[in-house]
Parts: sequence; structure tokens; C-alpha cells
Amino acid sequence: MIKVYNTKNKAVWLLTMLLTLGILRGVAFGANPPEKDDTDPIKEVQGKTVIQILEIANKYSFTNLKLSLAYAHIALEQAIRSGNNRDIFDAKRAIGFIYEDNALPQRAIETYESDLKTAEILGDSALTTIYTDLAVVSRKVGNVRNAYNYYEKTLAIATAQTPRDEQIISDAYHGLGNLHLEIGVYDKAIRFYLQSLEVSELMKNRVDIIVSHIDIAEAYLKAKEIDKAVEHIEIAYQMALENKKNKPTGGDSDAQLASAMNKYGQILSDKGDYKGALVKLREALAVYESFNHKPYVARTLMAIGNVYLQQNLFSEAEKKYNECLKLEANLYDKDLTELHFRMGLLFQKRNQNAAAEQSFAKSLMIANKNDFKEFAQKANYQMFLLCLERHENNKALDYLNISTALNDSLFNTAKARRTAEMELKFDSEKRENQIHSLQARENQIFLISSIIVFIMVVLFLGYTIRMRGQNVRNLQLKNEEIQQQFRKLEESNEILSQFAHVAAHDLKEPLRSIGSYIGLIQMRYGKDMPQDARDYMQFVNAGVKRMYSLLTDLLDFSQVISQQPGCEVIRPDEILGDVRDNLRSAIEAKNAQILYSQNLPSIRMNRLHLTQLFQNLIGNALKFTEGAPIVKVEAREENGNIILTIEDNGIGIRKEYGSKVFVLFQQLNKKGDFEGTGIGLTICKNIVEKYNGKIWFDSEENKGTKFYISIPAQAA
Repeated sequence: MIKVYNTKNKAVWLLTMLLTLGILRGVAFGANPPEKDDTDPIKEVQGKTVIQILEIANKYSFTNLKLSLAYAHIALEQAIRSGNNRDIFDAKRAIGFIYEDNALPQRAIETYESDLKTAEILGDSALTTIYTDLAVVSRKVGNVRNAYNYYEKTLAIATAQTPRDEQIISDAYHGLGNLHLEIGVYDKAIRFYLQSLEVSELMKNRVDIIVSHIDIAEAYLKAKEIDKAVEHIEIAYQMALENKKNKPTGGDSDAQLASAMNKYGQILSDKGDYKGALVKLREALAVYESFNHKPYVARTLMAIGNVYLQQNLFSEAEKKYNECLKLEANLYDKDLTELHFRMGLLFQKRNQNAAAEQSFAKSLMIANKNDFKEFAQKANYQMFLLCLERHENNKALDYLNISTALNDSLFNTAKARRTAEMELKFDSEKRENQIHSLQARENQIFLISSIIVFIMVVLFLGYTIRMRGQNVRNLQLKNEEIQQQFRKLEESNEILSQFAHVAAHDLKEPLRSIGSYIGLIQMRYGKDMPQDARDYMQFVNAGVKRMYSLLTDLLDFSQVISQQPGCEVIRPDEILGDVRDNLRSAIEAKNAQILYSQNLPSIRMNRLHLTQLFQNLIGNALKFTEGAPIVKVEAREENGNIILTIEDNGIGIRKEYGSKVFVLFQQLNKKGDFEGTGIGLTICKNIVEKYNGKIWFDSEENKGTKFYISIPAQAA
């Protein structure tokens, strides 16, 4: 069983293997799994070499663990009898792979570690191979520190060889990138991926280059740098298209192209470019359908349905989910769990609660069976909401308790992951400091030696050089100090941004639980409480709602801060139609009128940004009006700028408050007169400034307010 475990090409390798061999329970081409072989292994291997026996073991690796191990151990015994270290190494490594294939990582680690002594005898090539195997499986079990150490050992050996083993170096850098990506250290993940890409480009290895660009795009996507993610996925996509033209048929080119298009669709969807996302996902679907790879056909159909669901296009989403459901037998368990959960959300949004409950129940059953805690927690919470709406309080409480327990478990898992992240950061910084210290010591020794030599030649020249050297060192120290302070400032800003997002996001869940429990207490015990207690519960409930609203607005604000400006050409009247639908209940409640032309000039902007601008300003106009609101929206192009105006007939803003309206959490009316958190106008100001624009207003108390937004037509 000669199997090269290249971590850099793992995803493409797995898909190619499925396409070309048709294994892994026969899902690739709808084939049946290998029939049970009743042949005696000892008789079957008579006269065969160790490598031939290992190939038979590999044949059963995914389908029959016991039989696969039996063949591998026969190969190992034959290798030990012959005393051939290469055969012993290959046989032990094959056993480790069998354990990996069957989700027994700890047994795999023990087997690889026992193979280290043989690898030391065989030399550097075998050592780098087994260190890479140990790094990969250590990462699988969550032992970040061990994985990092094994990758470093691999790099140390590969870079010291003459000539250097460039492929091993590239794979090791990529493995370090994967390791940092998994624990959320995206800047270092990108750095290692770029180092791997540089080596691959020197080798002109097009497959590795494509994989590197795909993974770099993934890292930028998770780091919320969407434009850079698009840049790298576009490179991968174009290279994969070129490979496909040069090699029209073949698993490698198909796998690369499909992977690139799938990731492209995900990135465009996260960017808010739903039209572009659908184009790429449909292209990927066509590739999967061309070689009848049903699991990935189903997965891509679900991804297309998710894009429709994000746009509230319920009929289109349901159609794709139903097409995916027809391939249920070919779906992996985790994909099937997500599919039923997504369908539950779809039915819930359409107020089809009975169908939603059935879908959530199916998702919950599969999640519990496979220990998918995240889906189980979310499905339990949705079941709680459905039961609460039907006033089935006991069942609702049971689902809520399970959801809360799972949420605590997920929190502990996340905490362990953050601990691993801190350990890896500590080890990485410690090694970098050691390297810098060694380099500084070598530089110092070299400098002192040079000074001594020059003093021996001529005292005056030596003195001059020494003084110059001291000045250079002082300058270097000052530069290093400035760079350290700059890095600390960048880290502090990033931590503050992450804190705002995490605080708003993570605090909403316990607050929602508090509100749910208060509601249950009021429903179950409200009649038995004294009037004072009922009043107090009303105050608490109102406070929870206000805090939840505040956290929601804060989360929106943190997302606006992290989002990059877009350049999509948008018609404002389309966005205004969506905003009017979103605010329908408030419009109907106040008998409001939203007036705008169907011929407003188009504007280049992120669709979500323009939606938030209109929704916040029109929402304020509806809120701060005592009579029937009338809101007029106009737009014109003037001196290279797009000028938007939103005018209302509300209560107006006093002149002395002019400098405060855009300040975070600033409310100018008395609390209780009007609902609100004071974040909406701050969000508007932040969005406008992203496009180098300006926002201001004119207002007359008790007669209305007119907001102006000016955005450069070309810069927007």
C-alpha cells in the first residue's frame, strides 16, 4: 500500500480518488461496495511481495477493517522475516493509514510512532514522511502543539538537505497553514499558505498552486477580507479552467475546477453577490453531474437552496431542497442533518409550523445519532420556540433545557480551542524570539570581531567604525521598538473589534434564554403572583427586550465596521421596495406613506450597506412621528456625486443636538417616549464614510427632518 498523504492536496486528492476508483462505500458512481471475500488471507498472499499484499489490504481499507488489518499484518510479518527495513517501514505505515481511514486516530499515532526507529535507519526521506503523517493525525485529534512540532521537524530536515526537498517543504508550510486556519489564527495561516505557494510556483506545480490559492481565499474569507478572498479564488478558478482545457477528461482537472467553483460561490454569497454566487454554484453542479457524483451533486443543490433562502426566495429554495432530498441516500450524515435543518427554517419563515417541526425533528434525530452537537443545539432551540408558540410549556421547557446544556458543551469546546490557539501562539512567538535572539548574538559577535580587526590595522579607523556600529544598533533597536508598538496597536484594535462582535453575539443567547424563562414563569405562575410581582416581571421583561435590541444593533454595528465597501451597481428603488416590505408592520400600524420615484439614478454600493442606510433613516422617520408619517426619498447626480435625500414630517431635531445625533448610543428624547438604542444613525455615518461620503441634515422642531447623503459617483 504505497500511499502519499499530501496534506496540501487532501481535498482534491479525496475527490479524485472517489472519481477514479469509485470506492468509499461505492458512492462515487453509485457502485455497490466490494462483496465479502471469504478467501483465506494466508492462502491468497502466497508468492506475493510485501507491496502486493499491502495493495490488497488497501482494497479493503474503507469497507472491512478486520480483513484489511489481517493482510497488512501478514505483510509486516513477511517484511520482518526478510529483514528489509523499507518493507517494514511501508507495512507499519500502511497499518497507520488503515486506522486513519476508519477514524481510529489514536491507534494511528501509536503505529506511526513505532515506525520512527525504522525511519531513522532509512534516513531523511522516511523521517519527513512519518513526521508529516504524525502531524496530520495529531491535528485530527486536536493536539495542536504536537502537530506544530512535527511540521517544524519536517521543515528542519527538508531545508537542510542538499538539494532541498522542495515538495516536502511546500507540503509542510501548507500543513502549518491548515493548522492555524482550524484554530482561527488567520493571519499566520495566510502567511504559511503564501510560503507554500511561493515554493510551488518555483517548482511550477500547477495543482499545488491552485490548491494554495483556494485555501488562501478560504483564510481571507474567514478573516472577513472579502476582496482579497475574491482575488485569490479568481486566480484558482482561471487556472483550473485552463487545466480543464488542456485535459478535457480526467478526475484531476474536474476535481480542481469543481473545488474552485464551489469555493467561489461560497465567497460571493458571503459578499452579498447572490447572483454571482448562483452562477458559480450552477457551474460546479454541472461538473458534478457530468461524472454523476451524487453526494457532491446533492451538496451543491443544497448550497444553491441556501443562497435562495438568504434572499427570502422561498419557492426557489424549496425546489432545490426537494431535489437534494431525492438524493438522500447519497448524502453524508452531516449534510443530511443540515438539509433537514435548512428546510425547517424555510417552513418556519413561511409559517408552516407543522412541516417545520417535522424537518427539525429529522435533523435532531440524525444529529443525536452522530453527536453533531451544534446542529442538535440549534434544532432543540427551534423545537422549543415551536412548542412555546403552541403553549406546550412542559415540552418547551424540556427542549430549552437540552439546548442550554448543549450550548454549554459547545462553549467548553470553543474554550478548549481558544486554549489551543493561545498555546500555539505562545510556542510560535517563543521560537521567533529565540531566532531573533540568536541572530542578534551572531550579529554582535561579527561586529565585535570586525572592530578588533580594524583596530589592529589602524586605531582611528577602528574607532570610527565602532561608533558607527553602535549608532546602527541603536537605530535598529529603536526601529524594532516602533514595530513592536505598531503590532501591539494593531492587535489591540483587532481584539476590540472582535470583542464588540463576540460580546453582542454571545450575550444574545443567554439573554434570549432569560426572556424565554420569564415568559414561561408569567404563563405558568402569573395568576398566583401578587400584583407587585407581576409589575416587577413586566419591568424585567421590558429590560430584557431592550437589552436584546441593544445587542442586536451592536452586532449590526460591529459587522458594518468589518465589512468592506462594495461596487455593485444597484437601483435604489429596488432596495426601497425591500425596505418597505421589511417595515410593513410599522407602516401599516401608523398608516404611513413612503414616496419615491421608480427612475432614481443607479448607485455603486454594497447592497446590504444601502439597505441599512434606507432602513435606519426611514425607520427613524416612522418612529419619531406623532401623526401619520410621510417619507419622501429622492436622488440626483450633481458635480460627480450622488445626492440622496430622505425627508419626513416628524418631530424634528433641536439645533443644539446637531453634533450629537451621530454619536453611538446617543438618544435625544426621553427614554420611554420613543423606542430605540441610539445606534442607527451611527451605523449610517460609518457606512457613508466607508465610501468617502458625507451625511448631514436640516430640521425644524415639530415640522420634520431632511437627511442628505453625498457619495462620490466613481468612488462609491
